[in-house]
Parts: sequence; structure tokens; C-alpha cells
Amino acid sequence: MHDPNDARQVRQAEQLEKLERQRVADDLGEVMGSEPGRRFVNGLLGLCNIRSDGYVPGGPEAQRHQDYMAGRRSIGIELLSELERYAPHLTELMTEEARLMQAEAELADLIAEEQNDG
Repeated sequence: MHDPNDARQVRQAEQLEKLERQRVADDLGEVMGSEPGRRFVNGLLGLCNIRSDGYVPGGPEAQRHQDYMAGRRSIGIELLSELERYAPHLTELMTEEARLMQAEAELADLIAEEQNDG
């Protein structure tokens, strides 16, 4: 049992918390340190719909769906917060790479559409 009045126990708890934060930072740095890792994380964030407001109009069934989506969104927001805290430069790089991939996909679609029309 942790005694908040015991200075030694408080220091130990603080050290354990610091080690845990460092482990999270190291793990995120490892995943985000590669392009495939950044693509994977970006895909996860996309599944979480963090940029949606989560509102679903309708009755009880819609409410259950809205609650489900709010849970997914919450996980994504927490992941993004950790990324921005521990790997901000890699988070920015991930975003830029995703924008570039989107632009390339749009260009490829446009080229394919022109070839089909022509």
C-alpha cells in the first residue's frame, strides 16, 4: 500500500512514473522513427475519426452508435496527445507525409480519369 506521507515511497512512485513516461517516449519514438510506423499510426488515427464531432442524429440505436464512436475518438485523441508530447517533430512529419500521399493519390486518380476519358 502506498503511503503518501512517506517521502521514500513518494520518491519511488515518482521514479516509477518517470520511468514509465520515458518508456512511452522511447516506444513512440521507435514506432514513429520509420515511415511505415508513421503510416500505421496515421491509419489508426484515421480509424478513430478524431476530426469528427461524433454527433449521430436519431433515436436509441443512434445513441449507441454515437457512444461507440465517442470511445474510438477518445482513444485517438489520447494517442495524438501522447504523440505530440513525446514525438512532436515526428508527428509533424507524419502529417506532411500523409498530405503528400493524399495529393499523390488524387493526382493518380485524375490521371486515370483523363486516360479513361481520352
